[in-house]
Amino acid sequence: MYTHIQNAEDLKTAIEELKEREKVKKQAIADNFHAFTDSMKPANLIRNSFKSNGDGSPGIAGTVIKAGIGMGVGLLSKKLLIGSSTNIFKTLAGNAVKLGVAGVVAKKTDRIKYAGLKLLTKVLGRKKSKKILG
Repeated sequence: MYTHIQNAEDLKTAIEELKEREKVKKQAIADNFHAFTDSMKPANLIRNSFKSNGDGSPGIAGTVIKAGIGMGVGLLSKKLLIGSSTNIFKTLAGNAVKLGVAGVVAKKTDRIKYAGLKLLTKVLGRKKSKKILG
């Protein structure tokens, strides 16, 4: 590492450089430790769990909203297709439809939103939809 050390003066210089490097590394470790302990506080954990992490994926709040929308659409589709039947087979089929639709809607909310906006644009015309969309 220090092959250019040929005398006592070079050795002292190398030692000072190593001490300075050690000091910088210790400070970096201390800073990282403080940042870590701050991020582990309960209030920060809760706050950060509801934020998006910036890579395009939703945070917990977005996931909960998508799941809620999926369950709502699933329940609505069950009621529309099956109604309030007391027949066990219709009830089982309705529950299967509800869970299937809820799963698809929860996974494909972005596509469904895009398709809905596209349909809205066609139905209302371009001028009105531009006002609605902002």
